Amino acid sequence: MNKQIITDFWEGKIKLWKSYWLVGELLNGLVLLIIFNLEIYLFNTNSSVSQIPFLNFSNLTIISKIIIFLWTIFISIGIWKSAENYRGNIIWIILTFIIIAYRLFTLRLIFFN
Repeated sequence: MNKQIITDFWEGKIKLWKSYWLVGELLNGLVLLIIFNLEIYLFNTNSSVSQIPFLNFSNLTIISKIIIFLWTIFISIGIWKSAENYRGNIIWIILTFIIIAYRLFTLRLIFFN
């Protein structure tokens, strides 16, 4: 991956909509699905069919939980900085801050559930 793109994202130089939708939602969803599937295939956790509609992260190994924690911190900081640099309507900045704060607040559930 291009190191400059990662640096630009971390510094908030990527447009807010790209940071939020492409990294915060699309790429984040892919990363979570990859981790979830690796857990099923490597460690046979979360293999119950009844859990497929709602991904259960409470049974993940500690390695996966740490990866999710670090990944979430990384994308949250990048999106937050993009929101700070955004020069459009303030409602989008406020909504982004609320969503990122909620995402970080609920991150505790993967460790304390």
